[in-house]
Amino acid sequence: MFIGRHQEMAELKDALDDAMAGHGRLVMLAGEPGIGKTSIAHELTAHASDLGAKDLWGWCYEREGALPYWPWVQPIKASVADAPADQLGTEMGSTAADIAELIPEIRQELPDLETPPALDPEQTRFQLFNSITTFLKTVAQPQSLVVVLDDLHWSDTPPMLLLEFLAQEMAESNVLVIRTYRDVEVTRQHPLTESLARMSRNASFHRLGLDGLESGDVGEYVRESGGENASSKMIEAIHTHTEGYPLFISEVIWLCSRGGA
Repeated sequence: MFIGRHQEMAELKDALDDAMAGHGRLVMLAGEPGIGKTSIAHELTAHASDLGAKDLWGWCYEREGALPYWPWVQPIKASVADAPADQLGTEMGSTAADIAELIPEIRQELPDLETPPALDPEQTRFQLFNSITTFLKTVAQPQSLVVVLDDLHWSDTPPMLLLEFLAQEMAESNVLVIRTYRDVEVTRQHPLTESLARMSRNASFHRLGLDGLESGDVGEYVRESGGENASSKMIEAIHTHTEGYPLFISEVIWLCSRGGA
């Protein structure tokens, strides 16, 4: 259930309109746990789908042990899985061999790929970043592309460096990237802090902070959840108690339905 967020949705839809017009955008959705970052991203991708855009999702892994560039691996693997081999070969072109070093499944679809030449680590990383960026921009050409990467606060440095690279190259593309993160977990020492400072100088960058729902939206949320008879006093108490956080509102409604309040 999605309630409220009219101003935030308007800003996201403006960013989507820009991307669909060939002016790529990067939006950072920031807020505390339970504020609804993922929900608003889902709402935006549903709207994008209605307009004919494609969406791909990835997320950051909270614990150690994730594969390199894991947040990016997932959406690219999803795109690879959806495409027939001939289409995949067209979309990837000369980038396929580089990306296949990160996603071996590509070689199963394109078995004739050559092995990329050996380069020093910095050149290898540049080549990978450039290839992934080129691939995403190509995928977005027949239909605009929305890439959502969730829980950036759990990311290590390499995926954020790739995001910075993409942000510099996406101005003339049909790509919209949405990344969510918990701003309360991003300290001055967090690698995201410096990365955000660098990206904020880019014209394609926009940060959107989420606050709790307003009292009227909380009332609508309660009524849509089965609390048609909730009094204005109860709604205001829920708003005060939860500070308008959708996750906490849901928990309070559940407790009330179980007779716990």
